[in-house]
Amino acid sequence: MHPLAPYFSLKNKVAVITGAARGMALHIAAALSAAGARLAILDVRAQEGRAVAGMLGGALDRARFWQLDVSDNDAVRRTMEAVEAYFGRIDILINSAGIEAGNASAQGLALKQWEKAMQANVNGSILCSKHVRAAMERVGGGSIVNVLSLCRLDDKRQEAADHVAKAVLRMANMNAMHYAAHNIRINSIYPSVTRPAALAAARRKQGDLTQALSDTAELRMLTNRGSATDVAAGILYLVSDAGRFVSGSELVIDAGYDG
Repeated sequence: MHPLAPYFSLKNKVAVITGAARGMALHIAAALSAAGARLAILDVRAQEGRAVAGMLGGALDRARFWQLDVSDNDAVRRTMEAVEAYFGRIDILINSAGIEAGNASAQGLALKQWEKAMQANVNGSILCSKHVRAAMERVGGGSIVNVLSLCRLDDKRQEAADHVAKAVLRMANMNAMHYAAHNIRINSIYPSVTRPAALAAARRKQGDLTQALSDTAELRMLTNRGSATDVAAGILYLVSDAGRFVSGSELVIDAGYDG
């Protein structure tokens, strides 16, 4: 065994992953499961969530699904209590649930759209982090990772709701020092679009296809092999003992893309 292997092991750990019924969060759940963690799969999609829990849990029942709207404070509290009661502990929280708010400016969004985006993309992460803290304290600490939006860190071209949500959660990341006293680490990850086709599609929505084609050509060598698994690997580093001295950090996984 490589001497670093134990640092990446999640044996005897319990990980809560929100929005894990599909997409990137599903890959994250699979990576944490492969590292030895037991999983609490949280999502609003019941049928898909149960299927994921069954697939990753196997015969040993190492994963279970709870249906949850992360913007519902009481539901989040009850669910975290239920997860701890079922598994006996919570060590890891991945805040990956969210909705696509679109690329319209904040001023251009209807009030209901704005509120829905803030509730899912901001309140959800804050509430989950709040209600998981006591469980983590009871086992001597834990790790929280906020999976933030795909847009670039310094994009000043728009005032999209996605960007506002990201800014608020970056501020929440500053609470890492307060949580540190309880041995709870908080980090953020910025996953970028990992395939040229997806990158072009995202740019096309902005009406900037020429720039999309240029960006795609420049990134093709790096992103042709990129996948959600590459993002999951970064999260595994942050939540495992390999990242035990990392807190309050922002990890960008975007193949060097800054535009």
